[in-house]
Amino acid sequence: MAGNFIYVVYAAMAFLVIVLASGLWTMLKGGQPNKSQKMMRWRLGAQVLLIILVLFFVVFFKAG
Repeated sequence: MAGNFIYVVYAAMAFLVIVLASGLWTMLKGGQPNKSQKMMRWRLGAQVLLIILVLFFVVFFKAG
């Protein structure tokens, strides 16, 4: 079970990196400010989700 769950954590990390890179790219190239803000809000949501998943993993699948 823990082996499969770690892939969910990895997918959440990949999503976080993609959203962060997209938001930064939009901001740096001088694109639409609203789109950049929207991407940064998505980043915040992805970070919260990732923290919850990692805490769940640590609590329920701890070694020992």
